[in-house]
This record gives sequence, structure tokens and C-alpha cells, in this order.
Amino acid sequence: MVLLAMGYFFRRKNWMDPGFVSVGNRLVFHLLLPSLLFLATATRPVTQNEDLPLAVFAVCGTVLMALFVWLAAPLLVDREKRGAFTQSGFRSNMGLIGLALCINAYGEDIVGRAGIFIASMIVTVNVLSILVLTSNRRHIWRNQVRNPILIAVLAGLAWQKLGIGMPALMESVLGYLAGMALPLALLCIGASIDLKKLHPEHTDVVWASAIKLVIFPAAITAAAAVWGFRGVDLGILFLMTGAPTAAVAFVMAREMTPHGDLAAESIAMSTLVSPLTITLGLTILSSLGLI
Repeated sequence: MVLLAMGYFFRRKNWMDPGFVSVGNRLVFHLLLPSLLFLATATRPVTQNEDLPLAVFAVCGTVLMALFVWLAAPLLVDREKRGAFTQSGFRSNMGLIGLALCINAYGEDIVGRAGIFIASMIVTVNVLSILVLTSNRRHIWRNQVRNPILIAVLAGLAWQKLGIGMPALMESVLGYLAGMALPLALLCIGASIDLKKLHPEHTDVVWASAIKLVIFPAAITAAAAVWGFRGVDLGILFLMTGAPTAAVAFVMAREMTPHGDLAAESIAMSTLVSPLTITLGLTILSSLGLI
């Protein structure tokens, strides 16, 4: 929130002009976020305590939800905004906000248990994002192969699977780059915000935020409860899917479509409203004895 506000203020002061935002976005997309995701996946241990069924359920639910939003999008927004709108509706900020919420609720031990969940979801949402943002279907697989974020995640998983030790210098450099990723991404998002588009009459942003914060987490959590998930598992699923739209949604939408502003506004609105929806959702789940 503070960094979003600072980015908006810097843009108003012309300290971050459109050229700076464009260059910053490219730096985040091609170097900083890949460094963050590679480091996270390469150094996070995979143990037998992690819950594979929950990860599989989350992946399947996310794919179905993305398909639902993609099919419904033409009824809610202009067709050319379909990709950016769909991504804003299903891509959660799991790596930062979702994980932080889980740690706050269940303690630091939850990080290991959520490892497979996070890794599986990172790969899934990146593939889905490339699919919905690629306007030329002939270039879908080419964009997947070349996408630096997906490459970083897969390389990190392979590194960890092979059990290769990471040199201290490499880990230190990647740590510095990773530390810059989210702050710079949030500053660029804030600098791209037009508060006029946050008014209720701008239905594309309102609908994207409603899907992300209410429809998506409610649908997948309800389905998980019917399936038999309870307690910590259900809590992780709700907190991860109920997190606001991820900052990388803006980065990818800006890089691959002309509608990065829709993603930026959706991130801002969902971030502003998410404390209310998450608190309400946890209260309902707790009152029903599900978590």
C-alpha cells in the first residue's frame, strides 16, 4: 500500500515519468522477478510433509476458474481487454501477500508445507497468463519457452531437484536482485494508477476485483470444503486464492498487451479491498467450523 502510494506520488511529481515506468517494468519482467522466483524455488526444500492433494486441487480449480473468466469476459469487458481482465481475475499475489497471511495465521512452519502448493501454482498461473495474454495463437508456445518468469521457476525447480548447492556469491547477488523486484514493481504500478478509473462506473476494474476477491476464492474454497478439505489445508487454500491480484499481472499485461493499466487498477483496487474480504471470509469459515 505504501509503495503504491509512493509510486503514485512520484508520478504526480514527475519523478517517475512514463519512460522510467516502461524501463522499470522491463527490468522487473526480464531480470528482477525471475531472480526472485528462481531463488525461492531453488532454495525451498521439498519434504514429505507437503500436501500434494491440496496442490493438485488448487491447480485444477485455478485452471477451471481461468476458463470460466475467459468465457465470461466478453460479457463484461471489451473483447480486446479479455486477456488482461482474465489474468487480473485469477492471478493471486501468493508469493508475497498470500504466504505472509499463511505465516501470520499458522506460523513459519507453514512455509515448508506450502512449498509444493506455491511451486505448482506459480507454474500454473504463468502458463495460464501466457495463454490468455497471447493474442496470436501461433505464438503461444514460443512465448512460453521465452517467458523469463516461467524459465526462472522451472530452472529453480530443476536446481532444487538436482540438489545442487548454491554458491554464496550467486545467492547473494540473486538476493539483492530479488529484493528489488516487488518494491520496483509496486512503484511502477503506483505510477501507472489513474484514480479516476477507480470509480464504480468503471466496471472492468470493479468486475476483475470482484472476481479475484470474492467469486474465485469463494468458489474454490466451497468446492474444497465439499471435497473434504478442512483446517489448515482449507485455510491455506482460501488465503492464497483470496490474496489480491499479483504485481506481476501488471508486468506481464504491460509487456504483452496494451492494457497494462487495467491490470494496474485491478491490483490497486483489490489490494485496497482485500483486508475486508479476507477478514470476512475467515470469519465465515471459522463460524462454520471449517478452519
